[in-house]
Amino acid sequence: MTLEHLINAKPDEKIVISVRRHPIVLLGSMLVVAVIAAAPIMVAFLLNTAWPTALSQPMLRTAAILTLSAYELITWLFFITSFVDYYLDIWIVTTHRVISVEQNDLFSRKVSELDLTKAQDVTSEVKGFLPSILSYGDVTVQAAVNVEHFVFEQVPHPHDVRRKILELMEAESSRQMSPIMDAIKGDA
Repeated sequence: MTLEHLINAKPDEKIVISVRRHPIVLLGSMLVVAVIAAAPIMVAFLLNTAWPTALSQPMLRTAAILTLSAYELITWLFFITSFVDYYLDIWIVTTHRVISVEQNDLFSRKVSELDLTKAQDVTSEVKGFLPSILSYGDVTVQAAVNVEHFVFEQVPHPHDVRRKILELMEAESSRQMSPIMDAIKGDA
């Protein structure tokens, strides 16, 4: 499935920007998963040190294996959920619209769109030491009417994304005003 199919692109509409969160965001989640997955190794080491014969008993060994298996399955579920959330969140800017596709849970997705002519303000923000060094942050697109604003979360090079959206807003406004101006000139 292409992005054009996902957004139901109009014939004269082209995708200009498609952006996901910065990969370092996924790396942070993966480090948390690695620490959580390694915790049973520490517990087994401490248990073996404090009570060396504990795992030699068949009933306790079976209970430990079942508990460890359930724990690791939950850890894998957390990993998969984090990855799906990272990978399926995408923000697309076309020549006519801003589209936000956000995965909320494993089975919940929200798709929103805003015409560039209805966008009023675009803000980019980089907060923190690591985001400043790696150049990632948030881009907020505010609509002219009182509807929710679009936030591109933790995207690479947010200032460049903001500049490009502003350029596209100006171009779309000019394109929409052109027939009106031609009609005015024709009447004069």
